[in-house]
Amino acid sequence: MRATALAPIATALALLAAGPAAAADAESVIAEARALCEGFENGRFEAPPGTVTETDLTGDGVTETIVDERRYTCSSAASMYCGTGGCNIVVLAGGGAHRFLVKDWRIIDWGPDRILLTAVHGANCEGTNLRRCYEALVWSEDAFRSVRPPLE
Repeated sequence: MRATALAPIATALALLAAGPAAAADAESVIAEARALCEGFENGRFEAPPGTVTETDLTGDGVTETIVDERRYTCSSAASMYCGTGGCNIVVLAGGGAHRFLVKDWRIIDWGPDRILLTAVHGANCEGTNLRRCYEALVWSEDAFRSVRPPLE
């Protein structure tokens, strides 16, 4: 491959490595994804309705934002945002952007707690992709908490 052919791939990898840590809102997260797509063979990007969810995960009465990357489409790369391990969700909470690789997710209310329940790759439960595996995350003391450090 010539160096010019590799330039869009290098740009995409740099954006992925940087992640949305500095992103202040859903528009910034989606703009990064759009740039990845458009930078790879002039792809056409789409983030359809349902990509962004607003919910109060921290219990402070202010909504947090979840950007679900499995909703993205890119005409030039079918697997740009997802793989066999799942797709990322980006949760904007506590002034930061938290990225979780998930197969699916739900919000569960349990008493005073709002839990982010994620279906994750079976390797996280000492198995293969066929093994069902879940992680429950709750916001506590300014961070997401689980029975182990969250898989960010």
